[in-house]
Amino acid sequence: MHICYLLMSSELCGGVRVVFDQARFLKQRGHQVSIRVLRGTHDWYPYPLDISYVTDLAEPFPGPPPDVLIATFWLSVEPALRLGIPRTLHLCQGYEGDIREYSEIRPQIEAVYRHPIPKLTIGPWLVERLQQVFGTTAFPVHDIGQIVDVDMYTPSSQPWRRWWRRLLQSPWRVLVVGQYGINVKAISDALNAVRLLRERGMSIELLRVSTAQPSEEELTITPIDAYHVAIPPVVMHALICSADAAVAPSLEGEGFGLPLAEALACGIPCVATQISSFTRLAPKADYAVFAEPGNPTCLADGLQSIFDDGALRRHLRRRGPAIIRQSYSGPVIALRLENVLLQPNSPAPAP
Repeated sequence: MHICYLLMSSELCGGVRVVFDQARFLKQRGHQVSIRVLRGTHDWYPYPLDISYVTDLAEPFPGPPPDVLIATFWLSVEPALRLGIPRTLHLCQGYEGDIREYSEIRPQIEAVYRHPIPKLTIGPWLVERLQQVFGTTAFPVHDIGQIVDVDMYTPSSQPWRRWWRRLLQSPWRVLVVGQYGINVKAISDALNAVRLLRERGMSIELLRVSTAQPSEEELTITPIDAYHVAIPPVVMHALICSADAAVAPSLEGEGFGLPLAEALACGIPCVATQISSFTRLAPKADYAVFAEPGNPTCLADGLQSIFDDGALRRHLRRRGPAIIRQSYSGPVIALRLENVLLQPNSPAPAP
């Protein structure tokens, strides 16, 4: 089976990483997988890809058309439909109509989603959200789950470094990942939580990772000890493993939260907000300390509880890798995706 993904950009971000990982593991299952992209560069991705850059996602295929076409963002859906591939699907990693920054164009987003083509989601909370907005009969929805690269994101092979830092009573290293200024990411809440802990007298070394340079507003909240921009996955893994704790402060509407899942996979104790995509990674939400969304004080208290309780830290270090490897590995998700793609054709009407 030939499967083709349509991407607006191949620049480093979690949503693009997910598409690349799906392509990688579908290829391992014996399928031909290609990716068609408008712009960007993919040199940050550490595995080989069959990728082509085009000026129009809807331009005719130079050879035989794919058997399956997957749009990966609301703007790629109508180009996908213009290509006229009978088996066309829409991968939803988060409903864009809920993004505050897109509020003025929500009618256009809703119109695109109303095309009666199957939707693929990366979690049951997105199935529920789409059915809440569009009803249960507008289009088929399949929850395929999310891939976390558990081959790369593994616990540190040198835990003695962490033990040595504790013996030296070094500052606690706190990792915060995400682009400041995107409302749903709520990065300012995490930074304010660190500020509160520092005001309580705790020594914190703050590590930040983003796809964008820091803004002046962000830098005024609390000192940032190291700021990393658009680092490749291998470097990201090493940075995660160097942390004592990670904070995932997102608000409801976050599609999945790949940085949280990657930190869990590495055995890093995490404080996460009580939102659907964070609390439903496993049937029992015992893999992180959960805090009220939009409340820096609760985030700070969660971090404090991790730093004060060695038994809690040990539990979280064991639990995170176990649930991510069990439910979110590439082979598991690729099989679920394959089963959906092999279903009978659902004709894709032209827009």
